[in-house]
Amino acid sequence: MEPNTPEGISFVVPCFNSGNYLEAAVESLLQQPHAFPYEVVVVDDGSDDQPTLRALSLCAGRAEVRIVRQEHSGHHAARNAGIDAARYAYVMQLDADDRLATAPELLAAGSYPDRAVTLLKTHQQLAFVHTMSRMIGDFEGLTISSYPCREELILRKHHVPTSIVYRRDDAIRGGLYDPRVRKWGDWAFAVNLIAGRFRRGAANNIVCIPAPMHEYRVHSRTRRVSDADVSEFDMTLLVVEKNIDLFRARLNRDDSAEDMAREVLASKPSRLIDLIRMAEFDVEQALTVASQREFSLSSPFEGLGIP
Repeated sequence: MEPNTPEGISFVVPCFNSGNYLEAAVESLLQQPHAFPYEVVVVDDGSDDQPTLRALSLCAGRAEVRIVRQEHSGHHAARNAGIDAARYAYVMQLDADDRLATAPELLAAGSYPDRAVTLLKTHQQLAFVHTMSRMIGDFEGLTISSYPCREELILRKHHVPTSIVYRRDDAIRGGLYDPRVRKWGDWAFAVNLIAGRFRRGAANNIVCIPAPMHEYRVHSRTRRVSDADVSEFDMTLLVVEKNIDLFRARLNRDDSAEDMAREVLASKPSRLIDLIRMAEFDVEQALTVASQREFSLSSPFEGLGIP
């Protein structure tokens, strides 16, 4: 922890023309039972539509919310601006159309942010804490990557959710979000974070809070970053080049960045592998996910970009 950084959590919510979804996202954060000091930093990335401007005005009236404004620069720049503006030692990102769960039965053991901060405070060997994501909107159900993550899986292109809780200092030292990585940015951010810790000799253990504490909105019509036509190899290569020391050490290879990127991309888990790993963790959960997807790991839902 940086000297004089207050102990608490900053929620960073990047927003560009997110309309009324923003109010629901912020309200879900305010409704969490908070044992630690907290703030909500909404980064307005140059929004210009009236529903969003109204939502921003309403959010600004809440004592726990700060609005940081910038010219439209993209979601990675907005996320970085939020981390830079954060007052507290721990950070969690929440997309402006997503929410944290507020169901009483899920919060009975404490909120996800509180439990994550407690773990990070207590265990310095933890790189971050994550939880499971339940999809809302145009599809309902757990994402297929809802099982515990670990460093090795990340380096083999396992999905990393936006909603991880981490130390602000680790994020800054790791290099934050890379604006060049126009897709798979959360994965790239997680690699940067664990690579920064690796260079300082810190362990990169990861803990999962095994409940659907994060609600991920699926859209069938609205354009998202995940819809962009971007070369996955090119984006993977950028991440590998930046963190080649970590990849070589952990994967025990001395290949070129290009060969290493091909290896990383080739080891990305298929949806079947994800389902098998979920079954190893919780077989009933895996059966439920398979049933929700009508026993199909691709169509008919792949067009929605469901993770």
